[in-house]
Amino acid sequence: MKYSANLGLLWTELKIDQAIHQAKKYNFDAVELWFPYNEDPNVIKQASDETSLPILCLNTIKGDLEKGEFGLCALPDKKTEAQEGIKNAVDYAEKIGCKNIHLLAGKTDLSAKCLVTLIENLKYARDLCEPKGIGVLIEPKNRIDIPNYFISTIEQACEIIDLVDSKNIKLIFDFYHIQINQGDLMRKIKNYLCFIGHIQIASLPHRNEPIDGELNYNWIIPEIDKLGYLGYVGAEYNPITTTDEGISWLKEFQKL
Repeated sequence: MKYSANLGLLWTELKIDQAIHQAKKYNFDAVELWFPYNEDPNVIKQASDETSLPILCLNTIKGDLEKGEFGLCALPDKKTEAQEGIKNAVDYAEKIGCKNIHLLAGKTDLSAKCLVTLIENLKYARDLCEPKGIGVLIEPKNRIDIPNYFISTIEQACEIIDLVDSKNIKLIFDFYHIQINQGDLMRKIKNYLCFIGHIQIASLPHRNEPIDGELNYNWIIPEIDKLGYLGYVGAEYNPITTTDEGISWLKEFQKL
């Protein structure tokens, strides 16, 4: 299995280029970014080239945090701003060699208008990304941590992808979010494997290193491999102390 380090939560005390080199030091196979837009893309690209670590994805903008926004792509009154954010994400991804952009749907009233808006924005992203060889990702998120987030289940995400009708759009299967919202994890991976573009792991209930708690990744990882999953497993968790102090799990997982 190939593992990626999500630098939105790991080595946050370092600059992004330094964090990329740290991920290489611990033998990660790739990195993921959250919101790198204030950083010089040339510096990030150089670090990626120096380490030979691909950059798997970055997120579209959250919006106005003071208003409680967490993504704009399903908000009917934010369509112009959302599409500007998508275009900026695509432009930035192209500069750093990032393979995918993740569209943050946002907190909504869960109405049909929100579904129409999200589909329109996904089609907009598809049309921008496909000629550039950049993928598009969406992710179900749990509604305990993020109330009213528009996409909350694997089934809903897959239906949305079907409605857009694009092989360039995949979903992120985050074990933390899906376990909270739905459970029945391995059956869902098996049933929807063709829709999954990326997997992320963390422990539950506290979203720390993936070594204890509700989920046994020592069993789960080999089972995912048996199903024929060919992508990366992303480490997206909150270190209990520091990233370096808790990173020994990776070496053990790479033996699975």
